[in-house]
Amino acid sequence: MLPHAYKYSLQPVTDMAERKAKALDIFELLSSCPWGTRAQEHGQKRIRSYEVLGFERVPLLPCKGVVVKLEKPIGDVLPVLFLMNVGRCSYAPEENVLTLRRGGRLIALYPDGRVAIGRAWTEEAARRVMAELLDEINAAYEELAEHGPPSEEEVRRALRLSWRDLMAFLPGTNCGDCGQATCQAFAISVLNGLARLSECPHLRADGKKRDLAKRTLGSRLARLLGL
Repeated sequence: MLPHAYKYSLQPVTDMAERKAKALDIFELLSSCPWGTRAQEHGQKRIRSYEVLGFERVPLLPCKGVVVKLEKPIGDVLPVLFLMNVGRCSYAPEENVLTLRRGGRLIALYPDGRVAIGRAWTEEAARRVMAELLDEINAAYEELAEHGPPSEEEVRRALRLSWRDLMAFLPGTNCGDCGQATCQAFAISVLNGLARLSECPHLRADGKKRDLAKRTLGSRLARLLGL
C-alpha cells in the first residue's frame, strides 16, 4: 500500500533546511546572466525530490495511476522536454501538458509539478519510473540553460513532424548502411529515440541534405534528432 504522502529524495536524508539552502535554482541564476554562460552549473539538478500522493484517476490517462508531486513546478521546462522526446510523446501547448510514452506506460507531466504514472501499481514501480524521469527533467533543464526556451515556431515544427518528413533527407535507396532494413524503418527509429540522424552515412556525407534538414527542422530540433 502506498502511504498518503510519501516523500522521496535523490539526496541522502540530511537536515532539510540545510539541503534547501544549498539547492540550486537554475532560473534564479539565469535571470542574472545571458543564456549559455553558466556551463559550470549545468550539471546541477533542478528537481531533486518528490512526494507520492497515491492513486488517482487523472485526465489524459485511461485508468488510475500513481500521482506524484515534484518539489517545484516544471512548466518552464516542459516545452524543452517535448522537443527532446518528439515522436514518442504528445504535447498540448495551450495547457502545457506533456504525456510521455515509456514501454506501454503513459506518464503525464503537468506544469504545477504533478506527474501521473500509468500502470505503476506499487511504490517501488513508481520510484523506478521517477528515477529515470528526474534524470530526463534535469537534462531538459541543462538544455534550457544552454540554449534557452524553444520558440513557438520550434514547437509548431515539432508538433507537425512525422517520419515522412525525415524521409526527405534520406537517400531512399534502402541500402541498409544505417543498420536498418529500409529508410522508412530508420526514420521511424529516429522518432522512437532508437536511432540518430547522423547514423545515416549518406546524410552525413551530403552537405546539401544536411542543410535542407536544418532548414526544415530548425537547427535545434535537427541537433536533438542527432544531426
